[in-house]
Amino acid sequence: MGLAVGCSSNNNDGTGGAGMAGAGTGGAGTGGAAGSAQTPPIGAAAIVPWLQQGFYKSWHCEAAAHTARSPSPHNVDRVCSNDVIANNATSTGPWPVGAAAVKELYAQTTDTTPTGWAIYLKTGADSGNGANWYYYGALTAGGSNVDGMGTDSLVMATCTSCHLAAGSDAAHTPSPGGRDEVYTPVH
Repeated sequence: MGLAVGCSSNNNDGTGGAGMAGAGTGGAGTGGAAGSAQTPPIGAAAIVPWLQQGFYKSWHCEAAAHTARSPSPHNVDRVCSNDVIANNATSTGPWPVGAAAVKELYAQTTDTTPTGWAIYLKTGADSGNGANWYYYGALTAGGSNVDGMGTDSLVMATCTSCHLAAGSDAAHTPSPGGRDEVYTPVH
């Protein structure tokens, strides 16, 4: 299974960018080298051990893996949202700093072990047209295909360009509460 590029409806799913303000500081809500139980760290070197610790599995997660909702290119997935997203899921405004989700990626709906992950974390109060979102995507626990801020060219091409459309119209609102770069807020 490969990390798909782009929204399935428009083949454009990402941004990329420079480092985040506060990256490496471990500050709550902004990631950092170590992250926390509710906040993924920034950077592949820190994300992999954080995933192995399984913090996100105590978040608000969908019950089971399922065929991805349109316009997702991820095939089969299960979304887990942190408390920041879950506690603001019925709001209509932008997500607060620290909003994060982990999407477990699977080859088939019957699989019980993810083949990869897609992670995002809001790092600034203003989404900044994707600049204040960190994205990580990997096919396997040790392989990073996307790792950076939303304005980075690879991240823009594979994540941000699609996520910018979340909540913009019916085709980009597959789940209630989807908006501001988040398609499926689990609560």
